[in-house]
Amino acid sequence: MVDKRQALFQAAHHLFLTQGFKATNIAQIAQYAGVAVGTFYRYYDSKEALFVKVYTTENEAVKAKIIANVDLDQAPEPLIKTILQQIFQFTNQNTILQEWFTNPKLNALIASHNAQAVEDSVVYTLLLKLIKQWQTQGLMKPEMTQERALSLFNALTVIDFHQSEIQTTDYYQLLTDLITGMLTVILK
Repeated sequence: MVDKRQALFQAAHHLFLTQGFKATNIAQIAQYAGVAVGTFYRYYDSKEALFVKVYTTENEAVKAKIIANVDLDQAPEPLIKTILQQIFQFTNQNTILQEWFTNPKLNALIASHNAQAVEDSVVYTLLLKLIKQWQTQGLMKPEMTQERALSLFNALTVIDFHQSEIQTTDYYQLLTDLITGMLTVILK
């Protein structure tokens, strides 16, 4: 028997990816999943609620793919900049991930949902690993603790959750500048 929740999720993923959030409606998701519209509401409260789940899954998958293809042994500054650059590149090519930057309502929903899940993300796990690695390699300033370094990177998450409030035409450059500054504080 087909798992209807999974069928709806996969249908929504496909439609959000090919058509975007606004052009996709619940009836299309249900039809593509091969279920009745009423069945949709047994599993999801709204199109927005389903989108948040699809976005979170897609975001983690893309970031895991990026991390798997990056040389984690390279110097910290080029490593972090490469990861950031690739995140933006993949985001620009992905209709689901673009919603983070183009739809303030969805941005707020995703941010409120994901604020509790930050510590479970692949990026958070990677940062913990990298900070420990940099400390072991003697790359961090003596007064810099793992907790303090992680707090600096966590601050970027807060900024990203509120990126729609920042008045800039080049958000990528803003993040690059902030990371460059942070690394000068963290590293020798």
